[in-house]
Amino acid sequence: MTDRLLVRVTVPADADFIPALQRFMTDAARACVDSPDELPPLGELVKEVALHVIRTGFDPGEEGEYTAELLKRRGQIIFAVEDKGLPAAYADGRQEGGERAGMTPFLPGSLAHGVAFRNLGRAGKRLEVARNLSVPPGEEAGGRPGAEEPPRADDGLALRLLEPEDAPGLSRLMYRSYGYTYGSEFVYYPERICEMLANGHLVSYVAVNESREVVGHLAMLLHGPGAKTGETAMAAVDPRYRGRRLFEQMKESMGELARERGMYGLYSEAVAVHTFTQKGNLALGGFETGFLLGFTPATQVFKKISEGAPDRRSAVLFYLRTNDEPARSLYAPPRHHAMMAAIVERGGMNRRLEPPPKDLTLHSLRGRATELDVTARMDVGRAFLTVRAYGGDVLKQVLDELKALVRGGYACVYLELPLSDPMTAVLCRGFEAFGFFFAGLLFEIDGRDALRLQYLNNVAVNRDDIQVASDFGRQLLDYVVEAKEVVERARRERRRAFPPGDPSPGRRRGDRRMGRVLEPAGE
Repeated sequence: MTDRLLVRVTVPADADFIPALQRFMTDAARACVDSPDELPPLGELVKEVALHVIRTGFDPGEEGEYTAELLKRRGQIIFAVEDKGLPAAYADGRQEGGERAGMTPFLPGSLAHGVAFRNLGRAGKRLEVARNLSVPPGEEAGGRPGAEEPPRADDGLALRLLEPEDAPGLSRLMYRSYGYTYGSEFVYYPERICEMLANGHLVSYVAVNESREVVGHLAMLLHGPGAKTGETAMAAVDPRYRGRRLFEQMKESMGELARERGMYGLYSEAVAVHTFTQKGNLALGGFETGFLLGFTPATQVFKKISEGAPDRRSAVLFYLRTNDEPARSLYAPPRHHAMMAAIVERGGMNRRLEPPPKDLTLHSLRGRATELDVTARMDVGRAFLTVRAYGGDVLKQVLDELKALVRGGYACVYLELPLSDPMTAVLCRGFEAFGFFFAGLLFEIDGRDALRLQYLNNVAVNRDDIQVASDFGRQLLDYVVEAKEVVERARRERRRAFPPGDPSPGRRRGDRRMGRVLEPAGE
């Protein structure tokens, strides 16, 4: 990976010079960021690192100096300091218990996304602190390592629907934007793109330049030609055309197309390492319906310098209404009723939350067959369990599938429960006993709404790594994180009460009665 030196300056080891250093470094970084919002956190990082070097590297009253550098690395800005002051041993960026500490205790994890320290012997020591750059949607490229940023283009663009002859150009665009890191492999095969266009599973808007190159793309993925909702995905912008609001224009055009087709809405997963995509969705009238923690593997661009940094990214679930949907009743689990009501109200959805019948229990399912769909993608480490119909053995079936997926190394497992069935309100706590916790709501998927729960298989989640664009989004994220902690505490308490191998009669009776509901998955 090639670093490009932006500036280097030698500064007296005196705190009075830090404000000037902050201004110098942020001015030097201005041309490398896509938003001025990036600069204040960088200035704060410069201040904290410089203060730390002065306080720990030099005795009080000692005259000294240090050399500060600002470097551009693909996807990151690096602030580096070298000095010949007192030797020091820096922490490796992790606190006891495995939580990320940044450079404990002086540097908050929200400012620094990676730390590297080198002892240079007689030449002193070098400290490098990395901060990830936010990039506009479709531009979180994992492209060719070390490639220089191309010059920005200013020629005219046309937005239109993707046609079969555009497929090779789309594959090239996805490579320019993501390298070969994009999660859906079909984007690199023009013939597969053509097949999806032909069978009605893919509708796309593209931006085409004056040379008829495809330089922007946004897809609407459909379950079939008659689908009433679609998933917007595959956002990509040629690096030469950044900063021209192509994502917002394509998303707006896609919303208009969905309205014309009589579709109820569009859902999407917006990355949470930056807020560009989220802000674009909010500006068009979309709203947050959930958070998927650790949803995707991190690409090389966003991997941290320090070992043990989070290796998966979280995502925000969004929904954009495009037409009035039919009225539906939803049966909310009691513990999630308030948050579900808040999501429904925020989106203005035509929904009414109902309590389940009081006499409804697991025994009500006797004689009914479970219908459970399982889909899994090892390349991105996630799997989906979708309950189509509840049966008497639904808890056991879900637990068996979860165990198999955990043993198979899947990082994230999602469970989707039909909100039109009152059994969802009754059985939700049973699924949470396995380790599932609240993720969010899905509207009008295959003509129904669903409650999505999530299970993390040894995935570390750091709240500070998740960027959120709205106040409601922050409340929803807090709720999801709290739900995760509640479920984890309950599982720890059950392990203490019923250690593995405990032969107590009460445990055996409980296992038979609830289909081994309380057995933790993967143990």
